[in-house]
Amino acid sequence: MARTRGFYVDTVERTTTAGQDAVWAVVEGLGGERGWYSTDPVWFARAAANRLHLPPSRLRHREDPRRLAVGQRLDWWTVESLEPPRRLRLRSLVRMPGEAWLDISLHPGPGATLLYRQTTVFRPAGAAGHAYWWGMLVPHRVVLGRLAGDVLRHAGS
Repeated sequence: MARTRGFYVDTVERTTTAGQDAVWAVVEGLGGERGWYSTDPVWFARAAANRLHLPPSRLRHREDPRRLAVGQRLDWWTVESLEPPRRLRLRSLVRMPGEAWLDISLHPGPGATLLYRQTTVFRPAGAAGHAYWWGMLVPHRVVLGRLAGDVLRHAGS
């Protein structure tokens, strides 16, 4: 975990022998009816707590089950940047004392390996934002570590 220019940054990295196209297909297929694999209940509960006034069907949203596009909503995220088959950046729509992004990127590794990198970026808003980051750091690390493992497992790693 690092702090850079007022942002908190936490990264999960995994190396896989799965092909880039296979991993990207899983990344681009996240959310909507497919959910978020073993972390789905945690993400869903967090978003539901944020939007108690919305029906559960509004928490799940994906226009195309296989492809994403910049500006589209993906459950409780907005697709902010998309560079297939190597990078996806999501911006959180969940209310919190600050702003959050989830960045997933794929990089060629040594030999026939692929580096899967998942980076959480948080810009805190005041003291409440700093307290939120530190209070949620351990749960976020558990959830995001599991998500990384799930993505690679579903890609055939």
